[in-house]
Amino acid sequence: MRKANQFTGYRLQPKSSTIFLFWYLISICALVLEASNNNDGGFELEKKEEHHVKISDFPTGFFFGAATSAYQVEGAYLEDAKSLSNWDTFCHSVGCGENGENGDIADYHYHLFLKDIEIMHSLGLKAYRFSISWARILPRGKFGEVNPMGIMFYNKIIDNLILKGAIT
Repeated sequence: MRKANQFTGYRLQPKSSTIFLFWYLISICALVLEASNNNDGGFELEKKEEHHVKISDFPTGFFFGAATSAYQVEGAYLEDAKSLSNWDTFCHSVGCGENGENGDIADYHYHLFLKDIEIMHSLGLKAYRFSISWARILPRGKFGEVNPMGIMFYNKIIDNLILKGAIT
């Protein structure tokens, strides 16, 4: 015969430890939910104060910066004698990205790098880590000619970062 219980109305007679553990967990969850009810039909787990981070919270000399990956931001897929990189080949294969997405245009950094550097400067960033697309520098691999347009692109980035006071 079953006896009354304050949670379910009946006291379960466990036939195995698994059933008993399941019943115990459900009972605990019910208690937690009941205790966290804030009387408006919703539940409030925890109130957190908003903490606004300020530059002054960081030690003197701390560098704020940004980082990018050539494939993810440059775009300019085959412009100025750039050849295919491993990422270009992979991301043009079936199933690489959703809806056939790839890095052919990306963030268009190749053409918008001056604007990007201006935005970094306006945010007060003092460091910028970027990667180099070797397919842009050495389009035919290590035995081919160096691509002067690729060198010029990265030199322009570095020159403009120095002008804005950023460390690369």
